[in-house]
Amino acid sequence: MKRLRAVVGKEFRHILRDPRSLFILFALPLLMIFVFGYALSFDLNRIDTLILDFSGSKPSQRLQDRFRNNSCFVIHPTSPDIRAGGVEAAEELLRRGIVQQYIVIPVDLTENLRQGRRTNITAVIDGSDSNTANLIHQYDERILTEFASRGAGPGGAIRISTQMFFNPESRSAHYIIPGLVAVIMVMVSALLTSLSVARERESGSIELLFISPLSSRQIILGKTIPYILVSLLEGVLIMLFARFWFGIPIKGNLLILLLFALLYIITGLSLGIMISTAAASQKVAMIVTLLVTLLPSILLSGFIFPLDSLSPLLRAISYLVPATYFLRIIRGLVLQGAELRHFIQEGLVLLAFSIVLLNAASAKFTRQRKSGR
Repeated sequence: MKRLRAVVGKEFRHILRDPRSLFILFALPLLMIFVFGYALSFDLNRIDTLILDFSGSKPSQRLQDRFRNNSCFVIHPTSPDIRAGGVEAAEELLRRGIVQQYIVIPVDLTENLRQGRRTNITAVIDGSDSNTANLIHQYDERILTEFASRGAGPGGAIRISTQMFFNPESRSAHYIIPGLVAVIMVMVSALLTSLSVARERESGSIELLFISPLSSRQIILGKTIPYILVSLLEGVLIMLFARFWFGIPIKGNLLILLLFALLYIITGLSLGIMISTAAASQKVAMIVTLLVTLLPSILLSGFIFPLDSLSPLLRAISYLVPATYFLRIIRGLVLQGAELRHFIQEGLVLLAFSIVLLNAASAKFTRQRKSGR
């Protein structure tokens, strides 16, 4: 028993000598409970909707009021340009992600209701996320059914005609796989560089970098650049596998997708090198990297749950997650065939992330050189 107590005491001392790992060990479950508790929600709290009312009658106004009075629907105003552009303008808003659906009320609504003829009201839904699209369809049907039974007038029969844009077959893989590509790319690229400085520190060769004539910025860039090609090849391999194994269509321009993927990879590498400069060991660097890339990219980026379903606090945190922006890009290019002009803002945010993280890593490394550790 004395020998056993000695081994047990030795292991406890080893654990207590690594307070960072101990903190992560206890903090991670609490963080997961907190995030999952707020993020795991299948409720749809906001449906951005555009209504094209070609009838302009009292029944059509009553139908619009039913959508407006429902707290789930956010009705976007129909500007003169949209009214003039009609369906084409509405499709452009759908493609840019400004609205999730647009509803077309036909010009002959009142006449059909008066004469008892069947009236088709068309709802065109963004079908990229099949689960969300089906929920929107159910909400639409409920409102139109109530309208037909109470407010449509005598004899009129209303039927909703639903069209799913971008994913007409409602295949979940078409929505999930591009999101997985985004999660895997940032995780792999951050892992590649998160071990670089920590490895130097564990092996003792960090002193050679401290006394080298290179500036801290040159060292950080030198440790980041070689992994760009490796990560880019990894990303291309993942996309090829998604395209030819799962049959994911790529409707957008491949060169634009490659450009944004490169920018996203640099962001991931910059995040990894920032973690590496702060981590005391490779083990800590790996745990922290997985913590700050995998969990937020899955739960707080819109990968599984719509951002509108998150609490205000988690929605604010989601803007600090690089995957939030690349998910919009890759899904827009792959599923919707969007163009470069639709993602200028997302690209600038990813570029800003890269610059800030690289400068922060350089500043951290400079302080370590001055202190000699």
